[in-house]
Amino acid sequence: MAGWLVIVGMLVFEITRSSAWVGMALALYFLPNLVFGMLSGAVADWSDRRALLRRVELAMLFSFGVFSAVIAMWSAHLWLILSFSFIYGCVHATGQPARISYAYDVVGGEHIVAGLGLLNVGSRVGQLAGALVGGAAMQRYGAPVAILCMAAAHGIAFTFMSRLRSAGLAETIGQVPIGQNLRQCIGEMGTNPVLLALVLVTAVVEVFGFSFVTALPELASTHFGEGAEGLGRMHAARAVGGIVVGVMLAGMAGLRRRGAIYLAVVCAFGGSLVLLSALDRFVLALVALVIVAGLATATDVLSQSMMQLSVPNHLRGRAMGFWVFAIGSAPLGHLEMGALAVMLGADGALLVNGAILILVGVLATVAVPRLRKL
Repeated sequence: MAGWLVIVGMLVFEITRSSAWVGMALALYFLPNLVFGMLSGAVADWSDRRALLRRVELAMLFSFGVFSAVIAMWSAHLWLILSFSFIYGCVHATGQPARISYAYDVVGGEHIVAGLGLLNVGSRVGQLAGALVGGAAMQRYGAPVAILCMAAAHGIAFTFMSRLRSAGLAETIGQVPIGQNLRQCIGEMGTNPVLLALVLVTAVVEVFGFSFVTALPELASTHFGEGAEGLGRMHAARAVGGIVVGVMLAGMAGLRRRGAIYLAVVCAFGGSLVLLSALDRFVLALVALVIVAGLATATDVLSQSMMQLSVPNHLRGRAMGFWVFAIGSAPLGHLEMGALAVMLGADGALLVNGAILILVGVLATVAVPRLRKL
């Protein structure tokens, strides 16, 4: 995923010289989370999660291989990049709820924050490698070779997934039809105010927080003059921040006051974006990205764990479907960040979004006391 963000961001920016189009490409990648989020959560509760994860990795391997061959033969047209970004997003959205709820299956509710922290460490180590390899391979050998590296990564992931044997101590698979699963899912949202609050806050954080990725190609190319390899280093810095915070959370089994910590992290996330917007040296920007990404990781882990703990065991996959649905608001954020970057520059866009995120954290703290006390 991190390698793809580097490749698609730089390809689109090189073709269009516009952060608005980078935002469009990333919006298409994240749009399936909104469209298929609840459905993929129902599928995660209905099916064997291990088999679903294997199929997802195989589909990604095949998709990247085809895309690499296509652009090697016919070059990288904008419409082709945008189309593949949407296809890859569809496959990725299918596996997200199963991956997170399978982690709960393995470790149980008491250790879910630590378990998701470890899961994020694995993801960020992959992000670190993917960003560096993707950026370096693209700059030195071109996009087709870089995309083949991403295909190889999914091949390795498929190999690991094929070796999963345990269904987990907390495993549950629904035996009712998917349509009934979806109705139960929607009913839970209507009667569970804590879940509803978490979905809304997660969606807003996704729009104004995680959309900072759209500004990175412009910062790397125009602001710092570092090119594709520099963009890879920026995404690698994000990975380092995620690894550090993931390790910290992995040591916090039985964490209490998750809601208050979550809201404080949202405010700090906004402050880190304001800091990033003010820096004019590449090395300092890398340090700021470590902080930004660490706080972003914390919001993910805490929101995922609280959503799963706020519903009955048999609805956990669907709770993660709600989480995927919430982060499906990402297209709005990437489009908004791209438009702001065109009007104000990448640094101005980061400043505005950071300030909004701080305001959101404060408002949620005051307006949703049940979330604060969770």
